[in-house]
Parts: sequence; C-alpha cells; structure tokens
Amino acid sequence: MLDAFINTANGFLWGIPMLVVIAGGGLFYTFYLGFPQFKHFGDAWKRILDKGDPTKTGGVSPFASFCTTMAMRVGTGNVAGVAVAVYSGGPGAVFWMFLCGITNSAVNFAECVQGSLYKTKIDGEYRGGPYYVAERGLGWAPYGAFIAIISLIGIGLFMPSAATNTVCVAFAEATGAPQILFAAVMAIIMFVTCLGGIKRISDAASAIVPFMVAVYFICFVIIFVMNIGETGRVLSQIVSCAFSKDALLSGGIGIAIQQGVKRATFSSASGMGEATPTAAAAESPHPTRVGLANMAGVWVDTNIVCTVSALMILYTDCFNTAFGYVGSGHPNMAAQTSGSAVMIQYAATNVLGNFAEIFIAFMLFLFSFTCLVSYYYEAETASTYLFQKPEQAGIRKGITWFLRIAMPVLIFYYGIVGAAMAWNLADLALGSITFFNMLVVVLLAKPVKAMLKDYEAQKKAGKDPYYDPDKVSFKGVDVELWKEINSNYIAANK
Repeated sequence: MLDAFINTANGFLWGIPMLVVIAGGGLFYTFYLGFPQFKHFGDAWKRILDKGDPTKTGGVSPFASFCTTMAMRVGTGNVAGVAVAVYSGGPGAVFWMFLCGITNSAVNFAECVQGSLYKTKIDGEYRGGPYYVAERGLGWAPYGAFIAIISLIGIGLFMPSAATNTVCVAFAEATGAPQILFAAVMAIIMFVTCLGGIKRISDAASAIVPFMVAVYFICFVIIFVMNIGETGRVLSQIVSCAFSKDALLSGGIGIAIQQGVKRATFSSASGMGEATPTAAAAESPHPTRVGLANMAGVWVDTNIVCTVSALMILYTDCFNTAFGYVGSGHPNMAAQTSGSAVMIQYAATNVLGNFAEIFIAFMLFLFSFTCLVSYYYEAETASTYLFQKPEQAGIRKGITWFLRIAMPVLIFYYGIVGAAMAWNLADLALGSITFFNMLVVVLLAKPVKAMLKDYEAQKKAGKDPYYDPDKVSFKGVDVELWKEINSNYIAANK
C-alpha cells in the first residue's frame, strides 16, 4: 500500500506539473536575466576559485562552499540516476537531460543569489536556505517554516535512500559480499564525519570532489578512445530517440522528456533549494559571485558528469530499456531488468577488465558519501531555521544530535532495502521540495536581477565586485551582517 501511494504521488509530481515548474522556471530565468549561463560562462568558472576574506570567521571559503555544494550534486544521480533515465526513457532522455541542465543552471544561479543575499548569522555561523528566503524576502514566515519542515524530513530522512542503496548494491555486485556489511561501514563513516559540522564537511568535500570528478572523467576518456568508432551511432541514437518513438529503444518523446528533466533535476537539485544553505555559508563579498560559481557547478554536474555516464553505457552498448531493448555489451545484460549503476560497471569492465567493477563501486562510494554529508548539513540548517531564537539554542543542539544519530541509522536501513523503494522515496522527497520551493525562487526574481546588474556594473568599472547594502537593498536583507562582511571593501571605497 505504501509503494502504491509513493508511486501515485511521484506520478503526479513528475508529470506535467513538474515539467512546467522546472522547464518553465529555467526558461524564465534564462530570458529574464539575459542568458547568464552563456554571457557569464567564463567568469563563472573563475568565481569557483574565489578565496574569500581570511579575516572573517562566519563561513567557509567560496571554493570550499562550491565543493560542498558539488558534493551534494555529484552523487548517485550522476551514475545510477543516468542509467535509470536511459532504461526508463531510452537514449533520447540524454538529449533532454543535457538541455535541462543548461536551463537549470539559470535556476540554480537565481536561488543561490537569493540564499546568499538573505542569509543571517546564528551561533557564529552563516545560515541561509529557501526557508530564510521565503521569510525574509517575501515575508512568508509560515511558508518558510513549511519548507523547512519538508526539507528536514525529505532531505534528512528520505533523500539518502538512493545514494546509500546504490553504493551497497554496487559493492555487493563487485565483491559478492552481503549489502549489510557495506551499509554498516557507510553508517559509521557518516556519523564520524558529521560530528565536525560544516567545517569538517567542507574540508572533506574540498579534498574528495576534485579528485573523484577527475578520475571518473579519465575513465570515460579511456572508454571513449577505445570506442571512438561508435560516435556516429551513439549521437544518432540520442537525437533520433529524443524526437521519435522506437519500439525497443524509446517509449516516445513524452517519456524521454520526463526522464531527462527528472534526472537532470535530481542530479543538480536545481530549484530544490539544496544548494542555498552551502551557498549562504560562503564567505563571499557579493551574492552574484556565489550564484555564478554554483551555476558553473550545474554545468559540471549535469552537462559533463551525467553526460559522461550516459555516453559510457551507450558507447559500450551496456544498457537495457523498459521497452524491450537488451544491450549486447556484456553477457549479463539480459539479467538486468531495471536501470542501475551495474550498467556503468559493465561498461567500464569492457575496457578496464574485472577491476572496473570495484573501481566504479569505489567511485560510487565517494559520490554518494559526499552527497550524504551534504544532506546532513542541509537538514541541520533547516532545523536551525525552525528553532533560530537565542533561547532555543538547547533545542537546536538536541536536533543536531538527533540527526547525527538518526541519519546513520537510516543509512544502514536504506543499504539493505529494495532498490525500487529507495529511488521512489528519493524522487518523492525531491519532487515535493522542488515543487514548493520554486514558487519562492520565481517570485523573488527582482532581487536576483538587481544583484546581477550591480555586479556587472562594478565589473565594467574595473572594480572587484562587492555588495554594499546602502546602495542596493531589499526588505529582509540583514544589512548589518553585509556591512560586517564587506567592512574592508566599504572602508576602502569611502
């Protein structure tokens, strides 16, 4: 009965309503902001390496914030999620996933600018997120509390399901050992890491994320070189299946679009508000700088890493579809009756040998682990919002400890449940939060555009852009906090 309810809810959330919300929101911000994902493409990559002000102690460096955000983005959705998209929507889903990644980058830019602009300081740390934006930017405190509650439950308790299960299945496939063993190991490592709060989480992300993305990309390059003669077939397959129905490869353009949008959104979490807590934690002098860095992050996540995963299985023909197609790239393909990371493992095995199954399982562990610690931080930030008053400090600490214990316990549980249940729970959480958060993201378009114009004007004048709330501000912005953050800039320009 629970499965039926979850499937029904997902069918509604990820149908026409979500296509309108995500695709419509992405197109709106792309045009409203003047195609920022192209206009500021080069500058966005530079903003990733911003060092921040070392004299400030309320947040983490912009690079650490970027890596922490990427830790959330580059996860199981980039590997197993892509395999699910190809299985459920055919190769054409890859085309729509790539296209949605482009428009999603504009949405992510907007929500990260909002998260940074409306942040505050609690217990000596910068805090921000969609709930703060709703309360401070729109004056919708009850709605902010509602988003915080569904974020706390959805991100903290349900979203870890897919990441955990995928890793445990991959290691079980590669080693033959029981899933419960890997579930226990992940739970223990998760508990130890989260004890250190955002500083330890950002340190772990800064060390792991660049390494794992680089190594995974190298794996793809090897597969590409070994199968370069298949390029024409693969590209033709993707484009033709994106627009036409094939009895075995595709269920039609509607299913391809749905799966492409769903997996691009799941992977990048654009519109969900997942990136805004870590964007707010960045010690950055201007909200636009944080938005640009995160916009580049969506390009990395969806348009590079997700595309790499898709091409790996398509080049090697290690994929099946729900419509009857069975790839010939690996002898065990006929036994695969659903999309999973096993497809990526088989693809890598074709080129790298049996070692590849362990290698991909290890990469999945890195992808998923960084995702899980980001989920913890986002859930902690949501709980901090709900009990942000000074006299509620004890409650905040109590909930923090509850999350540090409850999430590892759930991670252990998710490591041994069925894969279908794990992915359905994660999709339900993602869809619910995105659906309600996008309303806030779209309604606060004016401050986003104002911040971008202010940034562009300073760049044109040859200045190092910083935000001065005495020149441009909106109701709900913590003016004194921003003056404290940019005190050195403001004093130098008097």
